Amino acid sequence: MTFTTPAIDDALIARAADPAGALPAEAALIHAVVGLGRFGNTHARKLASLPGFRLRAIVDCSPAARPGAEFAALPLLSSVDDLPPDIESATVATSDEAHAEVALALMRRGCHVLVEKPLCVDQGDGALMVRTARQCGVTLSTGQIERFNPAFDESVLRRLRHAVATHRHGAQPILRFRRYSSRDATAMDSVLDLMVHDIDLFAWLCAIPADAPLEVITRRIGARSVHVRVRMGGLVADLESGYGGMPATAQLQVCIGGRQQVLNLRSNDRCVAAGDDALARQYRDFRRAIRGQGSGIASGVDGLVAVTRACQVLHA
Repeated sequence: MTFTTPAIDDALIARAADPAGALPAEAALIHAVVGLGRFGNTHARKLASLPGFRLRAIVDCSPAARPGAEFAALPLLSSVDDLPPDIESATVATSDEAHAEVALALMRRGCHVLVEKPLCVDQGDGALMVRTARQCGVTLSTGQIERFNPAFDESVLRRLRHAVATHRHGAQPILRFRRYSSRDATAMDSVLDLMVHDIDLFAWLCAIPADAPLEVITRRIGARSVHVRVRMGGLVADLESGYGGMPATAQLQVCIGGRQQVLNLRSNDRCVAAGDDALARQYRDFRRAIRGQGSGIASGVDGLVAVTRACQVLHA
């Protein structure tokens, strides 16, 4: 079954690559984090010590929200409407269902926004988010953090992309992704929660354009996992995601030079210890995108394409 990703205005792609409102190199972004759930505290702790950002406020509407002791001096607000007027950028780490509403409110205030993946759960909302970023002259980025995984060093990327270039139009998968979480949820939930990482990685690693059609070759849904084989841009990949993995795992198997190589996408202890983890790298590129410099961060367009393709997997 073949799907075509909805056409995306060239102006939106241009805006993602060259946003308005570039900052001088020395300016620290006055930043807020919205949402203190599973990821919000992690983002806040990283931003509290990251050069180029000044964490100014935290927002969470839940009466049970409890920021860490290290944030005791920051205001804990119950609404985006209560943010100080000097906030320049923000992270949206709310529930997935609230991503669009919160991001739209922030962008209409003139804030640059980094939205945790998935960008949205409704494709129509995602298209509105991208249009609003363009209209408001702000940067909209998506937290497809695996792009910054230290496993993808220059040597690995060079060999992988060479293998991809010689494998186009083959019938067998060039990439095999396997991602499991220890959380408890349904198999289908894993597509937008977990597989969306690897859908974006497949396109990013293989330079597959946003408008390339997605063909679902096979799909198997088990009690706790989903496995699909897809074709995009003349390349075939296997993607598997699910819950109940103990411990949680994320792997990429790639055929390089006729041999299978397995990359452990959760093995980045050396870089974490040095403070150069994927989250720090992602925020540095978010700042670069706002400044109008070259950046590898997923744009709002990239996030919308990943969600669109994930939804196509869900409904194949």
